[in-house]
Amino acid sequence: MKKLVLGCILLGSTGLNAMALDTMLKVADKNGQGAYVVTNNELDPVFVNVNLAKIKIKQGDVVKDYYTKDNLLSWEASVTQNKFIVKPGMKKIIGIRALCADSCDENHDSIFAAQFTPTPYKKKGKEEKGVSISYGYESIFIIPAKNKKISYTIKKNKSLVRLKNDSNTTLKVFFNQCSAMFKSDCSIKSVLLPGRVRTIKLPKNAQKGNINTIVTSIDDDFYRKEVLGDENELHFSKKIN
Repeated sequence: MKKLVLGCILLGSTGLNAMALDTMLKVADKNGQGAYVVTNNELDPVFVNVNLAKIKIKQGDVVKDYYTKDNLLSWEASVTQNKFIVKPGMKKIIGIRALCADSCDENHDSIFAAQFTPTPYKKKGKEEKGVSISYGYESIFIIPAKNKKISYTIKKNKSLVRLKNDSNTTLKVFFNQCSAMFKSDCSIKSVLLPGRVRTIKLPKNAQKGNINTIVTSIDDDFYRKEVLGDENELHFSKKIN
């Protein structure tokens, strides 16, 4: 298992996977919609199941409420197809959209986990050869809050930076200390869901002295650039429309 941005995961091992997903983080458009591109890199067809879950942050922890037929009436998002086949070397576009329309909560991000799980596609009468291993992806789909309250705290202690997002929306934080002398291992980006706290370790060429810090909302409606120094704390809080 590999952890990616926001806890998005790749299930399986390294190497070429039977299925590939175009992104581990999808931000909805102004209409609350998005699309994933699923690619089959294998020589045989692949059957894919898609499951959605609503993500909530409770006391700083990520809680997932998976959608099933038993809670159908409470679904806030759906995909165009939850089961499909991708032929060898082909791609499939799967749409995802909010179901709440005008009733969506504009004061908070709506956040969902989209889990794509492939299984071998076996035609009738054809024997399955060998042992097949499936690889799945779980991506994050975010419908950004329209009425944003940006509030965060960032503190640096040598090579470690503590991030706290008290906003009602997801933030992207970019640390950059690259220069003519250091062009690699000098920057890092982190994505933080609302209500989450995270400590990250800076790359080796970004640990000493001041570091340029850029904070944006997940949809780039908000942008702020600051300089973070050792033992210093950056704090910002403001409502934006």
